[in-house]
Amino acid sequence: MIEHTINNLKFFVEKEKENIENKINIHFTKLDLISNKIELLQSVEGYNNFRTSENQKKLNDTLNRIKKDLNDVSKIYITNLDGKILASSKTTEINEIQTYERFNEVKNSEHTTIDFIFTNEGNPMVLFSKILTIGTNKIGVIFAEFESQNIFEDINVNALGKTGELSIAKRIIENEILLIYPILVEEEVILKRTISMEKDTIPIIQAMMKKEDHFLNLTNLENESVLAVTGYVEDADWGIAANINKSEIFASLQFSLFLLVFVFIIMSISVVLIATFFSKTIAKPINEIVNVSNQIANGNLNVKSNVKTNDELNQLSNSFNHMIESLKKMMKIEEELEDSKTQLKNERINTIGMLAAQIAHDIKNPLYIIKNSTEIIKRQYVNKDVIARETSRIDRGIARISHQVNDVLNYINITQIEFIQTSLLKILQYAIEVLKIPETIEIILPKNDLVVECDPEKMESVFSNILLNAIQAIGSNNGQIKVKISQTQNTAIIEFENTGPDIDENVLPKIFEPLFSTKEKGTGLGLVSCKNIIKQHGGTITATSNPVIFKIIIPIGH
Repeated sequence: MIEHTINNLKFFVEKEKENIENKINIHFTKLDLISNKIELLQSVEGYNNFRTSENQKKLNDTLNRIKKDLNDVSKIYITNLDGKILASSKTTEINEIQTYERFNEVKNSEHTTIDFIFTNEGNPMVLFSKILTIGTNKIGVIFAEFESQNIFEDINVNALGKTGELSIAKRIIENEILLIYPILVEEEVILKRTISMEKDTIPIIQAMMKKEDHFLNLTNLENESVLAVTGYVEDADWGIAANINKSEIFASLQFSLFLLVFVFIIMSISVVLIATFFSKTIAKPINEIVNVSNQIANGNLNVKSNVKTNDELNQLSNSFNHMIESLKKMMKIEEELEDSKTQLKNERINTIGMLAAQIAHDIKNPLYIIKNSTEIIKRQYVNKDVIARETSRIDRGIARISHQVNDVLNYINITQIEFIQTSLLKILQYAIEVLKIPETIEIILPKNDLVVECDPEKMESVFSNILLNAIQAIGSNNGQIKVKISQTQNTAIIEFENTGPDIDENVLPKIFEPLFSTKEKGTGLGLVSCKNIIKQHGGTITATSNPVIFKIIIPIGH
């Protein structure tokens, strides 16, 4: 019980410590970003140099614009290195001398600092501060005040039990600390509780001594014996301690012991009664269950066990009935599965029909180009430039037809994979050889190589398809396609990165679906075929945007 309680306290302290550290780091980051804003730095420097009301108004306007970005900040202000307030979201403070007791420490620090303070009105605040610099020159200090609840709002001490307590403290002077959580209020006045560091039997004092440990023999502020776990938040110099009264633990232990004895007695009596009852009523239900099981074995699923008892035999009877229902459902599922296969076959035929219609439409225009180009060649055979141009058009038309037909064939004709030890770099080189690469596009192949077991022809088809898509995406612009090969212990990773436009976030999830294409002349089957081939290899293919990267992962061996 004690070990369980200590573990719960440890978990609670670690969770709350991590929560506080995360919130502190978020505010550190916010203040760091603000302190580096060029507009703010120039406003502070301008006021320091000229000290005119116009410069001060400009600085205050800049500060108020920044405050809007920190919607949870209570007050934000900037001082010069002498402590004079140059700008503040509380305008009545402007030109006053700040009264923060650690100002000299802050202005000499190179890092963002944090402190727990009470305002002139007595409100508890968490104060973040950071020196403002241009180059190596310090020009001022920026302060941001947040309500203490901003840091402590997620703490839930109810998880610690009735007598559980969580304490958080900061150091005031060398031998004295201030409790900053929980905040106690009496008649609308906040009680500022200080504790001497000499009282080292109190958990929070151990925390402020930077001892992150568990303790079995400490006392709380009411001098009650407690179990405690402590932690230390280094960035803020705060201690954190959780404790629970031993009396609660021992009371729970006594109740558990009593409950255990009571349950043992009840179980012993129950065993005697149940044994007596079973000895009289077990034979008939067992015979009925045996009869039901024999009928099930003979294929009769319309039988049902009607044993009605108040013991395990009733559970066994219900299990037989559940089994019968499950067998009926399985038979129904098999029938539905057969129907689904038929439906899938019909859908595949319909898909092929759609493909055929689309291919017929897409082939018509290239054939028309080939026909016209041939006629022009016949009439202009004496003009070599014209012949070269029209021949090129014929080549492009044929290439377009060939690419679309290959996409269809790769989708509807899934053949067996033939695994061969092959160099990935050679497959890439073969894939590039069959492509027409514009002079404006550079393909960078990896310097390393990797030999894997794969189907070279199918893998070349995948590589060609991805490279062709990248070339078409870049278009007539200058661009680059970079291929990388890497490996883990058992897998090979091939990445194709191109400098073409990003893939729209609404399009990205659909690019591997059949018949989906963003190109007017595409079949929508290229990437589907790639996915099928990679899946046959036992691998995966994924795509990301910004930058566009197609990533293939396949096993090195099979």
